[in-house]
Amino acid sequence: MNQGPLVSVLFITYRRIRFLQRAVLSFLRNTDYPNLELVVADDGSPQWMQAEMRTLPIQKLVASKTNKGLGANTNAGLKQCAGKYILQIQDDCECQGPPRYLEQAVVLMEARPEIGLVQFYGTARVDPELRIRDFEGPDCYLICRESGSSPQTQYVYSDMPHLKSNELVAYLGKYRESCRMEECELDYQNRFAKQSRFRAGFFPCYYNTVFIHMGASDSFRTGSRLRRLEDTLVPIARRWKERSPELFARAKAIYHKTVRLLYRLSILHS
Repeated sequence: MNQGPLVSVLFITYRRIRFLQRAVLSFLRNTDYPNLELVVADDGSPQWMQAEMRTLPIQKLVASKTNKGLGANTNAGLKQCAGKYILQIQDDCECQGPPRYLEQAVVLMEARPEIGLVQFYGTARVDPELRIRDFEGPDCYLICRESGSSPQTQYVYSDMPHLKSNELVAYLGKYRESCRMEECELDYQNRFAKQSRFRAGFFPCYYNTVFIHMGASDSFRTGSRLRRLEDTLVPIARRWKERSPELFARAKAIYHKTVRLLYRLSILHS
């Protein structure tokens, strides 16, 4: 590939500058693609962290002054991506190569415009009937769209490293804002699963090997105040459920309604 279409590489980050540095540098070290722009979307980290982000070898920093949540941060980053394709990466994903993984994914999407997304991480089942047979490159497969017939659909998932077309981004619309991180990600996943214009694909040789997850113990989700509160409440909730299932169900419904309201009012953020 002499030049190739522009690929925007969008790193989503919040308060994890050391992870971000490792993610950016490992990507540059282990990716061989000639036409890139690197974009970092930060969700209101301290000013000293944002100052360090500006020293990274990136082209754009979208730095929020306040923490607005995953949906708003992702939308702000995507808005600044000028590439025909967008490689979206969380800040705790380290790239290990091999170097041509991105080039091969772009070639596939250029040849098959109906493939709007190539997944690099998750759980996948190779189905011989879904193999893309007219592609001159590593073996690649479509991900089954029907959620009832394949466990793969649930892993077309927005917080895992994936390459997608800007056309797909425009078609699916913005990520949900003012909601829990889990709801934001599941909503995006479900919207992809329900549409029929675009398909998703993956390369078995690159799956779960190109990117590794560095920060499971320090993830946005497990590190949030709300998640810590919920972890504390779990033993109490279990006892309630055993003693009074009806009371437990009512309390659970009230809790979830309250949390959703606090997110909509921007009192809570991811």
